[in-house]
Amino acid sequence: MENLRLLFQIYVRPAFAMSEIMDRGSWLFVAAAVFIVSMLFFVTINAKLNKAYRIPALSEYYQPNHDEIDEESPDAAAAYKAATDEYSRALSQRPQVPVIGDRLFDLFSFDPTKFYEPVILLSMFYVPLAILLISIFAGIGNFGIVLRRDYGALSICTLSAWAMAHLPFGLAGLVMNSLNVAPQVYFWLWIASGALFGVFMIFALRTVFGASYGVAVLVVSLAWLALSLGMYVFRFVSPWMLSPFLLFWVVIYFGGFLRGEARGFGNTFRQRQNFKRFLHNATVNPRDADAHVQLGMIYLERRQETRALEHLNKAIEIDPNEIDANYELGKLARRHGDLQKAIEHFSKVVEQNDKHALSEIWREIGATYLDAGMFAEAREALEKFVERRPVDAEGLYYFGKVLKSQGESERAREMFEQAVDSAKTSPEFRRRGDIRHWSKMAKREL
Repeated sequence: MENLRLLFQIYVRPAFAMSEIMDRGSWLFVAAAVFIVSMLFFVTINAKLNKAYRIPALSEYYQPNHDEIDEESPDAAAAYKAATDEYSRALSQRPQVPVIGDRLFDLFSFDPTKFYEPVILLSMFYVPLAILLISIFAGIGNFGIVLRRDYGALSICTLSAWAMAHLPFGLAGLVMNSLNVAPQVYFWLWIASGALFGVFMIFALRTVFGASYGVAVLVVSLAWLALSLGMYVFRFVSPWMLSPFLLFWVVIYFGGFLRGEARGFGNTFRQRQNFKRFLHNATVNPRDADAHVQLGMIYLERRQETRALEHLNKAIEIDPNEIDANYELGKLARRHGDLQKAIEHFSKVVEQNDKHALSEIWREIGATYLDAGMFAEAREALEKFVERRPVDAEGLYYFGKVLKSQGESERAREMFEQAVDSAKTSPEFRRRGDIRHWSKMAKREL
């Protein structure tokens, strides 16, 4: 019942639901949900589409008995011609798929007997490609590392998104099956289910990876190709691979039941869930500020700012000088324009450790003063930061802005050029992330 509640929350609060599914959901439960929903969807929507739009084979109209008919005889030729004429009439009278026509079958199939494929295609093709794309466009790190770390979390969110995106349309198809409904209606229901799945996946990618909306939309726009790739792979593998036997091994491996070197991605996922559960249990202690800080950091990574603020503020209530909580609350206050509050939090950090976060505390202080138009104070903080971190593109950009505002154009140009050069010499995965943003900003100033 708890897993069902989490799934249905996707319709109301998709970001919150994805976060809760990551923390408390069961991969096996959502895999079973996909299997059940796909059976419903395939026997209602796909069956109607397959009946209306399927391209028939000539063998359905012409099946000569070679033991009795000589193919060179006039009777055999006449039978063949009659069959091909009937086949041509069937093709000409068959309705076309709206908009795209028969080219759709190069990418998708309406075969209602392959209801077991979605859970396999999503687990083996869609999720890995989505992780590859997010590692490329979001610059979050090496693909292999991200795959091992986040496969389980994205997998359970993806399966949940697919099940809940297709459930309402499968139910609608079930209601319409007794009615005389045009096949175009079923086609648009099929399109709508895929579009809703894409919307839910945007929230899944933002929650799992903290991706921006732009990156999430781009990944969702490309990742569907994995489903077509999987369809082609299944066409050329041996028949047993297309059977539910493969589904059994997918569950065994991705569910984490194997041990040793092949223990599955599921174990990593369960370790993350157990860690989060441990943190929540630790918050029961009224004197434990660190557990609230760690939970706040987790929710910040998931772009769930409200829940992050709740835990970070609780940490401050327990320990007003908690350094990490003050640092993060300062950054959030600056982001929302409360610059005085941001400086108050940052001051508590500096009092304890002026090298906190690899001295990035000075970059944040300088940026806050810059936003406030207090250029002298901003310059003092940013000079200190740039002296300690001379290749940080963001700090160099802010320092250049301060120098420009004070009329030191030549030195400002020098800072902007250093910011661009720093971005160019950064590791590839970092250039695809935030550093690229600061490089673009510096180029604009130049």
